[in-house]
This record gives sequence, structure tokens and C-alpha cells, in this order.
Amino acid sequence: MKKFSKNFYIKVAIVSVVILLVMAISTLSIGRADILSDVTNIVLQPVKKCVSFVYDKTSGVIESFIKAGSYAEENELLKARIAILESDYSDIEAYKAENERLLALLNMKSSMPQLNLQGASVISIESDNWYNVITIDKGIGMGVKVNDVVITAQGLVGTVYEVGTTWAKVREIIDMESSISAVCARTGDRGVIEGDFNLAQSGRCKLNYLPKNANVVIGDRIEISDTGSIYPKGVYIGKIVEIHDDDDGLTLTAIVESEVNFNSLSEVLVGR
Repeated sequence: MKKFSKNFYIKVAIVSVVILLVMAISTLSIGRADILSDVTNIVLQPVKKCVSFVYDKTSGVIESFIKAGSYAEENELLKARIAILESDYSDIEAYKAENERLLALLNMKSSMPQLNLQGASVISIESDNWYNVITIDKGIGMGVKVNDVVITAQGLVGTVYEVGTTWAKVREIIDMESSISAVCARTGDRGVIEGDFNLAQSGRCKLNYLPKNANVVIGDRIEISDTGSIYPKGVYIGKIVEIHDDDDGLTLTAIVESEVNFNSLSEVLVGR
């Protein structure tokens, strides 16, 4: 009986120790991964880092592409807006230039009350080495007649030589067939303004048949003559830029430069 009791107590003690050891080990391993999990994570840790790095870089690139697309679209919208603004600005400048031309014509008309002038638009320009002709949108129906003068704020453009119901053709002063009596406003010396083949492209014409003793000088103002002319007197033609002796020794020829831009006529005055 004593032997049984001794063995029993030994077994109880052993079991108690084992239980205590298990409890101690369990307490120490709380929050710690098991061996398999620990080994797996150790092996995969570099792979995870690599994947994380690639993801970070790739996501950045993708985000850059997305932003680039957005920037490109915004850039195109800005370009379109700029184009619209530039077009609006060009229109404003065109309207401004047109208003300035019309105001200049109005002032010209007011400064020449002796003439019955009306506004007209140039609808075509025919210009080559021989002919310099424009067509305006006023004709017989608006009282336009042959030999009416056509002017701008810069001076005489030419004279009407053919008229239709709603249009008229105008021969410019630089045309080869143009011939107008003219006078130097300062000295009263008279001659004839005629178109010249070699001068037409530069907007110049000749003042022929000036007396040898004429007192004209470079810079003198030339106007339509008040004697023997079918055109209204006093209309400004241009200024003398050159003076030459003629071969006959009896007359002078002056080169007259017009201030009119014959290549960009748009609005004019017509009448007499």
C-alpha cells in the first residue's frame, strides 16, 4: 500500500511538471508564428520587397501616363482657345482698320464740299504691266458717270471710264492709258499726269510737259489742274520725287509718287 502511494505521488508530480512546462512554453509563444510560417515568410520576404518596389515604380509610371494624357488634352484645349482669341483679335484689328479708313474717307468728303462724293467698295482689282483697273460697286443707278474721280484719303486713285447699272470701272492714274491735267500747288506750273510702264509697279507716274523754266522742286504737291480739265480741280495726286530734263531741251518731266496703295484698295469715294 505504501509502495502504491509512493508511485502515485511520483506520477502526479511528473504530470504536474509536464503541465507546468507546457503552460510556460505556451505563454512564451503567444504572438509568435509557427516554424512553417516563419520559414515561408523568410524565404518570400525578398520577393515581396521586389514586388512592392516594382508596383511603386509601375504605379508612378501609369499615373504619369494618365496625367500626361490629361495635360495633352488640356494643352489642346488651351491651343484652341488661344486660336479663337487670336482670331477675335484679328477681327477686332480688321474692324478697327476699316473704321479708320471709313473715318478718313468721311473727313476727306467733309474737306471737299465742292464735290458731290459718295462711298463705294472695290469689288475687283485688275493689275498687270499694262493695265491698272478697279471695279467699284456703284454705277448709273447711284448717279455715277464717266469721268467721275475716285479718291481715298491718300489721294486720287483714278477716273471712271465705263459705267454699268450697279458698277463702274476705274482707270488708275498709274495705268498706261491714264492722262490727267495737273498743276504744282506751290508754283502753279502745269503739266499732264500720265501712267508709265516702268513706274506703275512702284505706284509712280510721270508729270510730262512741264515748262523748261518751271520752278518745281522735289517734294512739291501735285493736284488736278483748274484749267482745261474735265475733272474737278484741287484733288491731290502725289508729290514730286524726281525731276529730269527732256531730250528736246524745252520741257521737264517730273516723277510723281502717289500715296495710294493701289494693291489693297477696299473703300473709296466717287463723284465730282
